[in-house]
Formats: sequence, structure tokens, C-alpha cells
Amino acid sequence: MTDLINKIDKIVKDDIDSIKVLVKKYESVLKETRLEKDIPYLAYIIDTSINHINVKHKDLAKDWKTWSVIVIKNLYLKGKIKKEKDIANIINDFVEYYIAEYENYCEDIISATNHDRDYGFVFKYENKKIGNK
Repeated sequence: MTDLINKIDKIVKDDIDSIKVLVKKYESVLKETRLEKDIPYLAYIIDTSINHINVKHKDLAKDWKTWSVIVIKNLYLKGKIKKEKDIANIINDFVEYYIAEYENYCEDIISATNHDRDYGFVFKYENKKIGNK
């Protein structure tokens, strides 16, 4: 098991009420979670992501704050986040990638909607992180 999972398992065991608060707080996002066993982990990871973004990237556009959390959620579910510090590191890396690459990406892409365009950019980043270039 990873350090992050061990940490969350300990919180669930020792302080389930704090996890329940996070699950309730992010209920609207977590309701689409396929496996119920992932809910406490995702609630913690989402909260950690949002806290980091609000401190380190508070001027980032709301859409890109959301995409940053989606990147973390997806990479966690793909087994690419092992430690809590990975969350901050990946968010920082994604924001740097966005700043450096987004404009060029937009020049080379045709998309039906802004969501499709941005989802493609996020997908490209995630594939880069998991080793599928």
C-alpha cells in the first residue's frame, strides 16, 4: 500500500467523523464515483488538492482549478499518486504545463466546444504522466 492510502486508512480507523465531513462536503462530486470503497480516499484527495490550489494557485482561473483536481483524481485512480506530497507536486507541474503548453495546444487543435478542447489538453497531460505519450 502507498503512504497516502495508509494515511487515509488510519484517519478512517481513528477519526471516521472527519472523513464523513469531507464526504458530505464533496457529495455532489463523489456521487459519480464508481466504486464506493474509493469515496473516502477521493474525498481526502479532493480536499487536499483544493487546499493546495487555494494557497499556491489562487489566481488560477476557476476552470483550471477544477481541471487540476480532475487530473489528481484521475491519476490517483490510475495508481500514479502514492504520497500526499505527490498531490502538490502534480498540481504544480500541471499548472506549469498549462502555462507553457496551452496556447500552442490551442493553435494546433480543432474542437467543437471549449470543454472538449480543455478535456483533450488534460487527457494529453495525464497520458504524459502515466507514460503514454
